[in-house]
Amino acid sequence: MKWFFIALWGLVSWLAVEVVIFLPLYIFGLPLAWWAQDGARTVEVPSRLYPERAVLAYANPILNWWIGNYEDGVAPEGYSPFRWFVRNPVCNLRFTPVISTLPSPDVDWVGSVGEIPPDGTPGWFLAHAGPYVGFRWQRTTWGVWIGWKINPRDAAGPCNDYRRFGLGTACQLLRFR
Repeated sequence: MKWFFIALWGLVSWLAVEVVIFLPLYIFGLPLAWWAQDGARTVEVPSRLYPERAVLAYANPILNWWIGNYEDGVAPEGYSPFRWFVRNPVCNLRFTPVISTLPSPDVDWVGSVGEIPPDGTPGWFLAHAGPYVGFRWQRTTWGVWIGWKINPRDAAGPCNDYRRFGLGTACQLLRFR
């Protein structure tokens, strides 16, 4: 019964963040991203996640926080800044406290796998740390990830992947080949 209430809280809290925070930022960010792709000054900086890689960022720190991308820059190869914002509308917000959290060894979980299974390997987990809840379920060809990107391996201690700066939320339909 405990896990039912954790899953219910996870769905409610995730929807609240998506509707109350991300949706308005996305709606107001669309015209801003359209203007920024041609009107905002950009600079080259090291990627926050991959310091050896240089990425394009907006010179204005608030603009860069809102519609920029600390990991891949504002226009990775093959994307215009506007198209990249449409694909990743609140990318940098995953580094913002309250909206996001850091991986925590206080993770409690239930499921058939103790970490993210390799692509195409069936498995599921429901994990939570405090108010943050994440659910992942996958089959051989597809899966879903909903909620915060918390997973059971966080219980092992600090991680060295992209999530070390913030977990962020997910609403992903996964496809495997």
